[in-house]
Parts: sequence; C-alpha cells; structure tokens
Amino acid sequence: MKTRFAALAALALSLAFSAPAMADGAPVKERRTPVLLEFEGVDAIGATLSAKLREELSKANPATPEREAVFRLMLSSAAEFDTRPSAGSVYAVVWSFSPSGGSMEYYLARDMGVVTPDNMDNVIRRLIQRTEGVSARYGYLDRDKK
Repeated sequence: MKTRFAALAALALSLAFSAPAMADGAPVKERRTPVLLEFEGVDAIGATLSAKLREELSKANPATPEREAVFRLMLSSAAEFDTRPSAGSVYAVVWSFSPSGGSMEYYLARDMGVVTPDNMDNVIRRLIQRTEGVSARYGYLDRDKK
C-alpha cells in the first residue's frame, strides 16, 4: 500500500514539474504549422466574426508563415434572416491541412452554428479552441516540422 502511494506521489510530482507553462489557465504551446483563415460571405456579422477570428489567430499563431504546410480554416457565413441582417448570421467552418502549395488538401473537421453580436466572443473562443485541438490532433501530417 505504501509503495503504491509513493509511486502515485512520484508520478504526480513528475507531471507537475514537467507541465508546460500556463497562461490564463491554458497550456502555452508553440504551433509550428501556420493556420490560415479564408472567409466567404457578405453579411456584416460574418465579416466581423472573420476579422476578430483572424486577429485572435494571429495572436495565438507563433508559426512562421513562410512554411509550405498550412492548416486552413475556411469560414463561410450568411445572414440568418434576409429581412433582419443585424439579428445574426449562420456560419460554417471547415478545417483542412495542405502539406504544400500545389497538393491536395486533407479534410480534417467541420462545424456550423449561429453567431449574434451577443455571443460573438463565445463563438470566437470556441473556434480558437477547436482550431488548437484540430492542429494538435493532426499535427503529425506536417512531417517537415523542425
């Protein structure tokens, strides 16, 4: 029993001291493969979502943009109601990976939802978290990481 407790305590201590640096409660990881955002849409709320999402991605994207391999986040949006374009927008997001400029892309994940001015920050936060998860899960596709 004492041996089992000692082993668990040693494991907990080693995990605590080997954990990555924390910022705002989240692990800080360096992403080596850049994430590019492509936007398609003419609605104001979708354009705002795209601009804010691009800004957040550039803050959290320490990767060098001159790398050939990229994770691509394709965002498309449209007004939820044609008669009330300021009420909200529907959006669809597709994540893909391209190992090089002229190669075929790998489809990785998709998402869709409704964004309003009231929930914009939550949607951006969720999309950033999903992007980080997708890039971590499929990071092995970038075989030329240095």
